[in-house]
Amino acid sequence: MSSGSPINPTLISETANQLVEEFHLPGLAVGVVHGDELVFSVGFGWADIESRRPQDPNLHQRIGSITKTMVCLCAMALVEEGRLSLEDRVADLIPDLQLNGHGANLKLWNLLTHTGGIGEAPTEADIADPLSVLWADDPDIPPIPEKYPDGITIDVEPGTKWHYANHGWMLVGEIVARAENATIEEVLNRRIFAPLGMTVTDNYDRPADRLTTGYHHAPSHEDLDQLEFLGLGASGEPVDGHNIRGAWVYVNGRAAGSVHSNIPDMARYASALLKKSAGIVSPETFDEMLKPQWCPDDRLLSLGLSFFRTTQFGEFVFGHGGGIAGGWNTDLSIIPGRNLGMMVHLNASLDVSGEVYSRLLQAVLGAPDPVLPEIALDPKVLTAAPGVYSMPAGKLTNSRPIRTHGRIQITEESGELMLRSRRGPWRNGVRLLPADENDPFFLALDTPSLQKPEIALVMNDDGKVTGIRLSRLAWMVRDNSLTAWA
Repeated sequence: MSSGSPINPTLISETANQLVEEFHLPGLAVGVVHGDELVFSVGFGWADIESRRPQDPNLHQRIGSITKTMVCLCAMALVEEGRLSLEDRVADLIPDLQLNGHGANLKLWNLLTHTGGIGEAPTEADIADPLSVLWADDPDIPPIPEKYPDGITIDVEPGTKWHYANHGWMLVGEIVARAENATIEEVLNRRIFAPLGMTVTDNYDRPADRLTTGYHHAPSHEDLDQLEFLGLGASGEPVDGHNIRGAWVYVNGRAAGSVHSNIPDMARYASALLKKSAGIVSPETFDEMLKPQWCPDDRLLSLGLSFFRTTQFGEFVFGHGGGIAGGWNTDLSIIPGRNLGMMVHLNASLDVSGEVYSRLLQAVLGAPDPVLPEIALDPKVLTAAPGVYSMPAGKLTNSRPIRTHGRIQITEESGELMLRSRRGPWRNGVRLLPADENDPFFLALDTPSLQKPEIALVMNDDGKVTGIRLSRLAWMVRDNSLTAWA
């Protein structure tokens, strides 16, 4: 660690230890780079609870969907070389894959921005248990036409709606592999791992002693309802009163999230991103990757090419997270204005992971708590906002918001606005507070989280609220056929 680093190692360590205790985390490893230097690299808690193996930054993590950013860099290198184009039609690139529905206009750009109309499940036949399609019991991934024997359904016209699409990234991996006449594992090693000196990183997704053990907490009541619907039950008992050892499942498509790495290797990747990819693509191409490609409201989370973009604690931050069923959550946050990158490897699959990352980022930046403006709700908002909001058209591309929160209602109660969801943490009602002094229709949810979730109420030309944009890029539309349920 560097004595001249721009961070406070004691504050980061104190925050990490507090989070382990507060949220009953099995363990986590935290790394911070400043330019090319790894200035903080510490493990907290346990890598394996039962054997009392301490968490260590050199142990490996299943980094999940951070893999997508690496695959995107490979794709953009091919675009630079003229071997691919963002305007290429997927039907031309993978002609042996059946594209159902609105597949004719699906382009590579749509896949790189999650705007292809692909949902969590590849077809409607898989919609009852969409997440099961993302995992496999066997490490050997069949060829794309065999993997999707019924094709992939393009749920809505590409470019009209955003929905996170793991299956779309499996197609990106196939496109890159075909263009290179190599496996995606070989491409990632040649274009990313070897040039950056990531000597212990791979994309084979195999169990190994070098990996931490994954855990999860007991399922919530809503999780139990879903398991009951699927004819399943909760599995496992806590090994320490809180954490249940996770079962290993393979990622069913390596381009979507199969990389294993550790903090020192991911520090090399973070440093490369601070240097606009360090030559993997040109600086100009990297700048294009960070531009807002899908940005309905620039105050909320938006997307570049594979990278999520946001402002946190007053700083522009880009990066990606990764979650693996069974027990791994990972965050990569790049703060170019400070020349810093933060990596967090959490060997647990928990709903509180976002809060963990937020508080660690605050400690890395040495930032104060965010403060909402002390202003009253505008009377126009009290009148215009109440109503029931549901998902827009598209069955498969509503999967995540349906599972996360479902329909939303806003009601006016004694001069305040209350938001309730059908499921999730807002189920019992959350106050809405003004979040922007210059826009009364931009609101924050009064939750216990450090950074309050924000929503933007969308109005038509008549001044009527017609929809809601949420901080995770979900889009809800007012449904006047429904009445409030509480």
